[in-house]
Amino acid sequence: MIVSLMLVVQLAAQDTSRLTLADAAQRALEQHPSVAAARAGRDAAAAAVGEARAPLFPHLTSSFGATEYALPNIVYPLSGLDLHNLPLFDRTLSQAAFSLGYTLFDFGGRTSQVRLAQAQERKAEAALDATSAALVSRVANAYLRILTTRGILDAEERQLAALQAEADRTAQLEAQGKAAHVEVLRLAAQVSRSRADEVSTRAQLDVAERDLAQLVAFPVDAVRRLLTPVRLTDTTLADRATLAASAERNSPDVAQALRTSEAARAGVGVARASLLPQLQLSAAYLENGHSLSGYRPYWNAGLQLTYPIFMGGSRTSAIRQNEATARAANEQLRDARQVAEQSVDAALATLTAAHATVDALVTAVTQSEEVERIRRLSLVVGSGTETDYLDAEAQLLSNRASLVQARNAEIAARVELARVTGELSVGWLTQALAQ
Repeated sequence: MIVSLMLVVQLAAQDTSRLTLADAAQRALEQHPSVAAARAGRDAAAAAVGEARAPLFPHLTSSFGATEYALPNIVYPLSGLDLHNLPLFDRTLSQAAFSLGYTLFDFGGRTSQVRLAQAQERKAEAALDATSAALVSRVANAYLRILTTRGILDAEERQLAALQAEADRTAQLEAQGKAAHVEVLRLAAQVSRSRADEVSTRAQLDVAERDLAQLVAFPVDAVRRLLTPVRLTDTTLADRATLAASAERNSPDVAQALRTSEAARAGVGVARASLLPQLQLSAAYLENGHSLSGYRPYWNAGLQLTYPIFMGGSRTSAIRQNEATARAANEQLRDARQVAEQSVDAALATLTAAHATVDALVTAVTQSEEVERIRRLSLVVGSGTETDYLDAEAQLLSNRASLVQARNAEIAARVELARVTGELSVGWLTQALAQ
């Protein structure tokens, strides 16, 4: 279960010089209001099970009352007529009583209520698991978005620095009459465009960092300082059929829909039980008195069979309503299973594409590095141009940024696949990722 596995990594043992993805997910699970609300809902559902079980046991109540009448009233109930001992009257009457009640048989009505409460508890537990998995996924995506944006920003800053240096050099050459003014204008335009891209990316990074800081209840400055790159430790996967079957069994969304369907079926049982009679046992011990004194004991016991003969159709309407709710919940379960299978396919497709992109970009980066080296040497010996070198450097920086983006996209797809198949937890992050 998500809730039990999330304690795998303890913050007390974490390296305070960095905030790993697993640490961030752990912090979010401990304090985020969505999980806290789901946990409270589970606790409430667990308490409701105890409330539903209470009618299975006898109920004992006590009472005491004193009543003041305008005119004298009979103190003790008449058990017979005795002319030698006339009934006693008083304006102040009091009574103490102990009452025992127990339903001997109700044709499964109470057990149906218990089954409904237990189903609701399982539903709340599944909702907690789904909420926890969704939060871990959200934290992972926020973390990876920061790393990706940082890679893009680093490339843009390097490109801006190179363009600015070339623009300054060309401006000096123009002052010496060795460069055309159009070259100065061209480089100035490139610098302006690069600076605008850098400012936009920096703003996106600030938003991403603040989003993660809010999720984990961490100062944004600490988030900026402590995050470290992430990589997958194992890229092997089970076949598609195995993953789809795992999603159908273990997906938190499917589990939540399944528990909802079970609760709806239990609700049908509760509604049907209202059509059956109840056999109830009652007993009482009473003491009547006057002026808070002179008490005389009485007792009684009874057996009662109750059955509502006509309720205006409310019981049959309730049954039909619960049956319709159960059918809807069953269809929602079917839909959740289909969505889980589709999510597996989507995650696998994204994972395959990202992995292929990573492989291609690794080669592209190696080739770009060689091109950049050759252009730099050509520029040094005078056989190349600054424009060719800048283009080669820009291509290298772009490929490096794209590689960071593709690697993080592959990790994000793997996280989503783990969520769909019910594997995602802090423990899974610790095992599947390295930092």
